[in-house]
Amino acid sequence: MTHLLAAAWLLQKTLSFAGLAVALVGVATFGWHFVHISALAAQGETGEIPPESWRGRGAKFGLLILASGVVLTLASIAFAAILPSE
Repeated sequence: MTHLLAAAWLLQKTLSFAGLAVALVGVATFGWHFVHISALAAQGETGEIPPESWRGRGAKFGLLILASGVVLTLASIAFAAILPSE
């Protein structure tokens, strides 16, 4: 039983760190697409930020990755609440 509990706590910590890493990758992906599209638009005459910067396919993909990281982190918190203390 002790080994099972130790494995469950290890899984909880892994979910926590994986959630953080995935969320950071999502923020980086969103930011890269936002800056890339905005830089391309800045070469034009208007200088406005196009709506595709935050509503385009790349930005939505970045937000999806970010949401996945948040879900992993929330699952880690819920899992920690269920487990007995070490």
